[in-house]
Amino acid sequence: MSDTPNLAASGEPPAAETKTLIGAWIVKFVRWWALLGGIVTLGLALMTAGSALSNIFVGRPLPADYELVKHIVAIAIFMFLPYCQITGSNIAVDIFTEGLAERRKALLDVLASVFALGFAILMFVQMSGGMQSYLKYREITPVLKLPLWTAFPPILFSLVLLGLAACVTLAAQVRAYHALSTKRGPL
Repeated sequence: MSDTPNLAASGEPPAAETKTLIGAWIVKFVRWWALLGGIVTLGLALMTAGSALSNIFVGRPLPADYELVKHIVAIAIFMFLPYCQITGSNIAVDIFTEGLAERRKALLDVLASVFALGFAILMFVQMSGGMQSYLKYREITPVLKLPLWTAFPPILFSLVLLGLAACVTLAAQVRAYHALSTKRGPL
């Protein structure tokens, strides 16, 4: 067994990064943001259940519940991405890596964090453009008249947190790879 952090197995943030003030702040904030995402999702579930009950007992669902579901689910999905990154809970296909040496696994972890950082930057740029378009053309939902751009600020904030989380995991995984590289052994 190695001394390197296996983020996917532990589900915990990289311990070395939580000791720095910035790293600890990012980890804490990412956890609170995910918790808020859970509360938002719970509220959405309660609203959906209330709409179903209203439809059963009164014969009318809550007006435009489907509009809110589409709007809020998009926001909630993005709210969980930074937490998945910081805890190493993203999808991993272990069947391809279980026979690899620890240094190669550590290198793949580094590459995964680089990919997550690149994904966060690319999505931030694209979603910023989408928000600008919705602000320019003022598209709204048909029933509630909810402006579609209102989903973008929390999504963009989530992408910033995802980028920061990727930086935290990248720093920890580069350290882990470096520690394994200084030891003798097969790549």
